Amino acid sequence: MIAIEYSLAHVAQEISRKAAFILFLALCGLSLTVSGLAQQTTIITIDPPGSLKTIPLGINAAGTVTGYYQDLTSVHAFLRTSDGTYTTFDAPGGTGTSGNSINAAGAITGNYVASRGFYGFHGFLRNPDGSYTLFDPPASSSTYPESINSAGAIAGYYRTADLVPHGFVRTPDGTITTFDPVASSATTVTGINDSGETIGYFVDANVLYQGFIRALDGTITTFAAREGQNTVPSSINSSGEIAGSWGPLNDTHAFVRAADGTITNFVPVKRSTGEGVSSINNAGRITGFYIEPDAMSHGFVRLPDGTFITFGLPGVTYLFPLSINSLGAITGYYQATIDTTSHGFLLTP
Repeated sequence: MIAIEYSLAHVAQEISRKAAFILFLALCGLSLTVSGLAQQTTIITIDPPGSLKTIPLGINAAGTVTGYYQDLTSVHAFLRTSDGTYTTFDAPGGTGTSGNSINAAGAITGNYVASRGFYGFHGFLRNPDGSYTLFDPPASSSTYPESINSAGAIAGYYRTADLVPHGFVRTPDGTITTFDPVASSATTVTGINDSGETIGYFVDANVLYQGFIRALDGTITTFAAREGQNTVPSSINSSGEIAGSWGPLNDTHAFVRAADGTITNFVPVKRSTGEGVSSINNAGRITGFYIEPDAMSHGFVRLPDGTFITFGLPGVTYLFPLSINSLGAITGYYQATIDTTSHGFLLTP
């Protein structure tokens, strides 16, 4: 049971760090019509059969969603196709499995627990035919694949025996390259695009998170959304645009970095007391959440022209979008109150 509990807690912690979500709570919800969008849009609840808590993490162009859920016995991965069909799965030998990212072909990468204990996560690739490839970078004591691109390249990070995280990229032929930006004391990878550019953040000499982008040839460029503040890139699209969050980890704000390095900080609504960014699609649409003065959180979409669409759900206190696909469909999770259970959602424009 320790491994199950830690698996859920750890994955939630990594979502929090990656997207600057400091809040992870048990959630609940309903199947509702979304409010706040300019066009008519509906939002449906995503809950695999038997789920007590559901966290969708990725969605591809076909509208297939992957993530993880908890039932009475363990944590399992799932995929949900656009017609509403669920497939639940566990990596071979896994006692807790999370699907973290899905590409256009339906290949899924994620991590699983192979034995009980606080560490011991391993990486997996689930092919569209349902077969698996299990992998770990050399010297890994725990592996966390975060993103898979259309070619099947996987990016993520791993921890060595001293629990220090380092970045890795796994090419479609299985070759794994590990890396750290210069002066990094801890490296976390959050995404990879179809050009093979990898993003993430690292801890610098001032003990601040700084962003980086690693080119296909291994060249690493570091950047800060604002000097003297933490920078946490969350997502990169095919054009090389990066979206993420900056600021103290309990008071984050949003940014987008253009392919030429220009950084724009933005606020979805003036009354917002904090924002977090989770995903940018190939059209340049960005999704994330913002916090109201009453501490309620709602979703937003930032359009390429800099305008915003905001959305929430009646009766829902906390809503966190986590991924947006090329057509603008968004998946994430929500809760009705601070002490109720989580449900996934799918918003289709």
